[in-house]
Amino acid sequence: MADVSKVNSDLIALNSLVETAQVRVFTATNFDSALTADTQAGGEGTAITEGTARKVAQELGAMLFQTNAGGTILAFVMDAHALDATSVGRRIDNVLGQTDGTTTVVQETSLATLLS
Repeated sequence: MADVSKVNSDLIALNSLVETAQVRVFTATNFDSALTADTQAGGEGTAITEGTARKVAQELGAMLFQTNAGGTILAFVMDAHALDATSVGRRIDNVLGQTDGTTTVVQETSLATLLS
């Protein structure tokens, strides 16, 4: 069987985040108030009141997302085709009814410390 050589490809290095197919990992912080979880006052089988974490994730079309326990950091994976951290931050501010530029969004380079 013939060997295949990779040329003109991104190198995969240890201890680094590898992004593929325009999928990126971001974190968002500095909300006016902490993100909130969904609630279900009547228990199972009753209406869910959506929290702000869900509303933000739905607006972004997040493939995966998680907040820290206090709701002060949101880590998410999304299709970032033609998006940058600034435009994502503006979308979050719009959903939360905040002043444009309030939320800080960073494109991550490591998964090791996302929620700390």
